[in-house]
Amino acid sequence: MHSFLSSLELRSSENALYVCFTGIYEDYLTARYAEALELFCQAMHGNPWARIVDLRQWSVTAVQNQKLIEQLLQLDLKRGLALEYVLLPPDSVGRWQVEQTLKSLNAFTSTEVFHPTNDENEALAGLVKQGFSINFGSVTRYESRCWKVPKTPEPKS
Repeated sequence: MHSFLSSLELRSSENALYVCFTGIYEDYLTARYAEALELFCQAMHGNPWARIVDLRQWSVTAVQNQKLIEQLLQLDLKRGLALEYVLLPPDSVGRWQVEQTLKSLNAFTSTEVFHPTNDENEALAGLVKQGFSINFGSVTRYESRCWKVPKTPEPKS
């Protein structure tokens, strides 16, 4: 078996988060993200906030973690999330998974909160245009080793 590193990086400003996921998003990183998000939302005291989520180095998420992510996003809307830009993963399956999630979440809101994009500058400008700070501070990083089973070679006929 081979291991590879998955990570979560968080930076915050006075009213926005910048979140970067790398590799497979699994239980340990899900828990760390939920904890950090809870602390950020408590500090916001119910005021509107925004987020950029960078999924450009992310891998497709397991179904159980995807459901938890969707539940967290619905909770975020209740806790004041007013605007989110998602930097899409490069692979077609990942893009599809993210686009479907965002489409279903936008159905819960009266305004379009979630915006998929390929352009980080567009995301940053979108936050500034809506009055959110992009003066993100230092990075808090969480890492997790995942195990990948090598493929079994196909038998030769």
